[in-house]
Amino acid sequence: MRRLIVLWALGACVSGCGVQADSPPSSDPAYTPPEVAELDADVAEAASVTLPELVRDSDVRRARRLTVRVRNIGCAGVATGSGFALGPNLLVTNRHVIAGADALEVSTWNGRTHEVSTAVVGVLGDVGFAIVEGRLPFVGRFGRAPRVHEPVTAVGYPLGGPLALSPGAVIDRVDGGPFNVPGTVVRLTAEIRPGNSGGPLLDRRGRIVGIVYAIEVSTGFGLAIPVDTMRRLSRVGGFEDIPACGSE
Repeated sequence: MRRLIVLWALGACVSGCGVQADSPPSSDPAYTPPEVAELDADVAEAASVTLPELVRDSDVRRARRLTVRVRNIGCAGVATGSGFALGPNLLVTNRHVIAGADALEVSTWNGRTHEVSTAVVGVLGDVGFAIVEGRLPFVGRFGRAPRVHEPVTAVGYPLGGPLALSPGAVIDRVDGGPFNVPGTVVRLTAEIRPGNSGGPLLDRRGRIVGIVYAIEVSTGFGLAIPVDTMRRLSRVGGFEDIPACGSE
């Protein structure tokens, strides 16, 4: 019954809402970037934009209340990642953040800890969803997918430590196949570190425009699944129970 509730809530939110050891996907990203001169121009353009002004108290409070720390207690020990609320009890994160968990815990900005009662992962892509026991403080709103060179802010709990807001911009949009994501993903100038996985990517207005999930090994750029790719994966891929400990 709980799993059915997750799927129903997920379908409603992804279609209409307002959306371990934390490491890159298991296969080594082998993406070959465009010609160096073209890439340098894109990076320079992205770096030259005015960074998003998520500095007002109201924006920072919303980002802080929206984003949670996820603890995965499994056969490999305890690992941490990030996530964010799509409903009062519904959380989105990465598949690799919750895979192999014997138990999952979610901590909010005010120090409260909630247990996860049910979790599912997307069959396609690095996306996972969970129902938590207890209400989450703040539910985010979706924006449109970010455009190239658009300012964005990555929010999460890098290295399992305090919440961090990392401003940057979208460099480009590339094929997600080499990064284990069917569809396209965006590359970012925002600093992404282990523990950021599963956290929200926000636009200037604090709306969710993607989910942070990895670092491109060859360049060090951050990677995020934009909301349009996330919606498509949710529609066509379906969901399954989280992989058992040691199965991935």
